[in-house]
Amino acid sequence: MSEALQQQAAAGDARAQGELGGMMLVGRGVPYAPKQGLRLIEAAAERNDTTALQLLAVLTALGVGRPHSWNDAVRLVARAAELGDERAQGQLAILGDPATFDIVQWFGAASAEQRCNAPRVVTVTNFLPKAACNWIVERTRPRLEIARVNNPVQGGTSVESNRTNTGAGFSVLDSDLILELANARVAAMIRLPRQQQEPTNVLHYDPGQEFQPHFDYIDPAEPLFVEQVRQQGQRLVTALIYLNDDFEGGETDFPRLNWRFKGAAGDALMFWNVAANGALEPASLHAGLPPTRGEKWIYSKWVRDRALPLI
Repeated sequence: MSEALQQQAAAGDARAQGELGGMMLVGRGVPYAPKQGLRLIEAAAERNDTTALQLLAVLTALGVGRPHSWNDAVRLVARAAELGDERAQGQLAILGDPATFDIVQWFGAASAEQRCNAPRVVTVTNFLPKAACNWIVERTRPRLEIARVNNPVQGGTSVESNRTNTGAGFSVLDSDLILELANARVAAMIRLPRQQQEPTNVLHYDPGQEFQPHFDYIDPAEPLFVEQVRQQGQRLVTALIYLNDDFEGGETDFPRLNWRFKGAAGDALMFWNVAANGALEPASLHAGLPPTRGEKWIYSKWVRDRALPLI
């Protein structure tokens, strides 16, 4: 962290306060000090820093350091929009009038269907409004990088030949209210707290790009993954939201179930990587098949068996 940023924040510079506060909130490049970080974010928001206002909206939606309230979160975004922030204005156009925002009406009616029992597989139509899907795509587009996989030999993640698509991750500092609404919808559908979700990933596939058959659970038989499972828990559930449908091919394939799925824009697919008794689900093996025409966009969420720290 630059000394200049600290000095600017101490002098009352709102932009510096918001940036430093976010870093302290998650311990990114500075010692982890969430309470002090939140105070700095709140101070920056009071000085009408629009980035801080939108981060505070996310924290309000999460109930982090302040009471959980979707309506208060939308009002914070509206305030940033009134100050001329384009990202806030884009969100508000999708959220609607903050005075009448109702999360149930905003989502609309969805219809779930269980497709398999072992592993449990559920599809949901009309899971997310199409305007929200388009928003997530456009937020992701400039952030795309080559997707990585967990490496059981070296540890960490690496680029491997079995995965050729691109993607981008969204930490709490990168998130926004549209993404958090999608996360909340996932939490409600699978009946597991939002705090157990890993950061959102959005995946992009050009024609020919794929993610070959793989498991999403963390294999505890791999020595380098034992500590990860001990500290962070197992990946219980995978949730996918189809953000567009103007492509051919590109299904999500479950070869051991002899079943594949391609949703319309706004539909979701959820499957359990672990059985109710804690056993790994070998039939959860799945692949992201390559599109043959057009590009494919997918919201991807892994949900662990315990609460995770903000990152």
